[in-house]
Amino acid sequence: MEPIIRPLALLTGFGPFQGVDENPSGLVAEAIGADSPPGLDVRGALLPVSFQQVAPRLRELLDEEDRNPVLILGMGVYPGRTFRLESTARAVLTSKQADNDGIVASSLGPLAAGDRATRIEMDLAIELLGGVARMEVERSQDAGGYVCECAYHAILSEALRRDSRGLFLHLPSLDIVPLIEQIEVVRSFLGQFVPALRYGSAEGDPV
Repeated sequence: MEPIIRPLALLTGFGPFQGVDENPSGLVAEAIGADSPPGLDVRGALLPVSFQQVAPRLRELLDEEDRNPVLILGMGVYPGRTFRLESTARAVLTSKQADNDGIVASSLGPLAAGDRATRIEMDLAIELLGGVARMEVERSQDAGGYVCECAYHAILSEALRRDSRGLFLHLPSLDIVPLIEQIEVVRSFLGQFVPALRYGSAEGDPV
């Protein structure tokens, strides 16, 4: 009997940066990577808070795997009070905040290949995430113009190259939703959403 190969998901987050000493996205990614939902293999990884380093590091992580993930889910933190799913990554980054290398977006040109949009059916993602979070989930077309948006653009580009699907989730700060709750929300979301992607019910049309 051939061994059952569980679907793979890559889950990324970030560490501290200016104004954020404790970043839930990196903590959640590491926790779920160490304890995958039943039936899934989740690799949790940190991406650098760096406009210039984030895309190469993402590609390295993907190249290290022996198979393409069903889902690449990037995460970051934002100053809101709920979970926020991003549908679009713009090629022109607008944030005025410097990254951890001291670089600001205005010193960079547009990202290659123009704006990107997820190929995931957002209505289903919103429904599943809202169900496990037990709160209204925000749908957004503005990923913030900072390294999060740069990472999301790279995620969508890599997902297209590898016949995967990409999505980005902004998490609230830990004083809004405690870490243990954030871990459980994201873990439960992956447990429901990745199988739906694998069997085609959560895929949107290619863009």
